[in-house]
Amino acid sequence: MIKLHEIHKVYMQGKKGFHALKDVTLYFEKGEIVSVYGPSGCGKTTLLNIIGGLDSPTSGNMVIGDRLTTQFTEKEWDHFRNHRIGFVFQSYNLIEHLPIVENVAISIKLSGEKPAVAREKAIELLKKVGLEKHMAKLPGQLSGGERQRVAIARALINDPDVILADEPTGALDMKTGHEIMSLIRDISQDKLVIMVTHNKKIALEYSTRMIELKDGRVISDTAKKDKKVKVVNVKEKQKGKLKFIEAIKLAYYNLMGKKWRTILISFGLSVGIVGLILIDAFFSSIRMGLSQQERIIKDNPDLIVETSSNYVGSKELAEQQLIDYGFFKDVLYSPEVAFPITRNVTEDADLFSPVYAQMIGLPSNQDILNTFNNFVGDGRLPETDTEFAMSIDQAKRLISENSFLTDEELWDEVKGTDYFIQTKFDYVSSFYSLNKMVEEGTCIVTDVHTEVGGALIAPAGYNEVLLGDYQDNVSALREYTSGFITLNTFTEVYCTDYSELEWIIDASARTDQGITVTLVGIYDNTLFNNIIVSQDTMNDIEPQIPYLYKDFEVTGEYRFRVFIEADQIGDKVNIIRTVEADDFWIYENFDIGFNLFEGVVNFFLYVLQFIFSSIIWIAIITGALMLLLILYISVLERKREIGIIRALGGTRKDVRVIYSGETTIIGLIAGFMSVILSIVIVLILNWYLETYQMDLIIKYLPFVDPSKILVINFGKMALAIFGSLVIALMSGLIPAHIASKKKPIEALRND
Repeated sequence: MIKLHEIHKVYMQGKKGFHALKDVTLYFEKGEIVSVYGPSGCGKTTLLNIIGGLDSPTSGNMVIGDRLTTQFTEKEWDHFRNHRIGFVFQSYNLIEHLPIVENVAISIKLSGEKPAVAREKAIELLKKVGLEKHMAKLPGQLSGGERQRVAIARALINDPDVILADEPTGALDMKTGHEIMSLIRDISQDKLVIMVTHNKKIALEYSTRMIELKDGRVISDTAKKDKKVKVVNVKEKQKGKLKFIEAIKLAYYNLMGKKWRTILISFGLSVGIVGLILIDAFFSSIRMGLSQQERIIKDNPDLIVETSSNYVGSKELAEQQLIDYGFFKDVLYSPEVAFPITRNVTEDADLFSPVYAQMIGLPSNQDILNTFNNFVGDGRLPETDTEFAMSIDQAKRLISENSFLTDEELWDEVKGTDYFIQTKFDYVSSFYSLNKMVEEGTCIVTDVHTEVGGALIAPAGYNEVLLGDYQDNVSALREYTSGFITLNTFTEVYCTDYSELEWIIDASARTDQGITVTLVGIYDNTLFNNIIVSQDTMNDIEPQIPYLYKDFEVTGEYRFRVFIEADQIGDKVNIIRTVEADDFWIYENFDIGFNLFEGVVNFFLYVLQFIFSSIIWIAIITGALMLLLILYISVLERKREIGIIRALGGTRKDVRVIYSGETTIIGLIAGFMSVILSIVIVLILNWYLETYQMDLIIKYLPFVDPSKILVINFGKMALAIFGSLVIALMSGLIPAHIASKKKPIEALRND
């Protein structure tokens, strides 16, 4: 039962008002098929909209059953439209991107019904209206009559008490119009049907009651009657609401109807996320490398031991003493002097610039040998006394200082080549000691000597006794150098006792004393940047003492490289103190000063990451704003859809949930897209850097694994997906709010 009492409706147009309904009082009962007719503009649709709760009267009251609807809250109207009213519109008002089975089911889904039950009821009704073969089609694939049948099925799915039909045959031909009216009559025998129509003939044929309106007034009613009604104020219990999973499903259908736009929006949002992931991957790799470097420094087993100037004994004695401590798993003689590779024997050519490198014997400990695991090509460690290996950086200098060869090309150039390594050196006197002896008169400076019969001819004013015989001078110097001491091209120095001078190794002077060995491997090893020869070859090289004093026969300085046993690294401090007590100097082989600045370095890295990330965040914010704009445009495009949902009883919250469902999907797509793109980009970049830029990586990022310059944190991948979701949801808040604010009648009036 519906009771309208003195209903007036005035539409304001500026300062003027248009009186659409005037003093309408009507009573409707269950089982009636009522046709409301009259000329255009007489108030028919307005009357229908007020009965259906799409519009509200300016004054008057309406009672449905025993409820006074003109005092309903917005939520009560939503519930009323969803459960008590079924709408059939002239323009069908189907949601174009939903299959017709979903169009029918949406009304009952808005009431919170289970998806399976909703679909089952929708299928049953589609069969009833003769559309069982078209359930998967979209509305645009149906004829006008078929679309109206879908609208009728949708109006009936919640088993409403009242069906309101606005010009249900207005857009149909005569034959189809009769079919639709017959269908309405057949399926609505136990319901109240109120229908607005222009076709009086059809109305008379199918209606049980005719109401004529003119200028907003009821001028005739074939079944005039009125009854008193009892009104109760107890609120009807609200039923369920649209489930979020169903909102996601509705959003999915809409987004799939605009696939490319959805993909492009998601891609635009993901680009910024990808940037953040890549920046984090790069800086995480550097920080990880720094952390590993810190651990290496902290737990470094590699130490340098030198005998002090007070040490008395041979190299062999010093080496045995270090072994006898029992602290070290390997003790390697490691002269401080850099041995130069001066000649390519295979090509019979001197190197343009000698390659100076520390030489060391092949380690005997297997743990240390295992660190040589990164040889180029088929390279290896030396196995005989006539072989050697060296680092990649040093091998490049055998070809050219500016060589841009790849490691493999470099190996092809130097593999198996014989090289001459100089192991004996001349000496030069220190400038300080030479000047001192000249001042004391035990050395003199003279012009270049003149020889007569093997004897030196002294220039006028010089002591011939001091100069001595030429051969005597040469013999005295041979222990230290192969020629006279010269200050420049035109002067020479002669001394009474050359052993009184302080002698320093002249590493730049080439000699013909050394070894010829074959290069059998080039390697990358952060612990070694040496020329590696066999231990026997190293032992055969006469110890070279950097500083020789007059008493060098009894005092020596030797240098060793030692590796602490793994189980004693924790006691490194005590080991160092013990060794130092026996006239040894011992220190870390790494620059531990680096560790002192680790906090500054890490802080600088975080600052850099923040700067780069801030730039990327601009892109993300831009993407979010773009998404907000697109969703706002979507609100404008879909006003009618919003109006349909509200007309079917969808609440404002339901509309927000549907829009939130769309942004959820977009956020998830963007998140997974960013993860996939990041993984692909990282794999490609790591491959490229390892394949083509390995030399630069080793040179400028020596503490980073060159095969993993970019390291993805998969925990942060999950965070990226979550972040994309949050950004998308936040971007959709304003459009969703705008959409939910649309009044049903306003939204239905806009395409």
